[in-house]
Amino acid sequence: MTKSRYAHIKRFSDFKQEKVRLYYEIKLTENKLKLKQLEFKEALNPIRFISSILQEIWRPLLEYFKSFLVGHFRKKTASNEQNVENKKSSDS
Repeated sequence: MTKSRYAHIKRFSDFKQEKVRLYYEIKLTENKLKLKQLEFKEALNPIRFISSILQEIWRPLLEYFKSFLVGHFRKKTASNEQNVENKKSSDS
């Protein structure tokens, strides 16, 4: 035979204490559930969700744009240096 969870209740005062304990246990569980619900709502907040998606998208785009600009200016600098060398060699 299985042991009852309430085998410790022998008197009415024990019953009242168990009732209070269960009431507080229920309140604690409800509050934990509310907290989890708030955390879930915050995680699915559209503004936060959109900002995190944009952040993930912008990083590669900015890296690409940065590398494009650096490459463009390097080419421009190299072509300017080549033009200067060509002018020097044509002047000589």
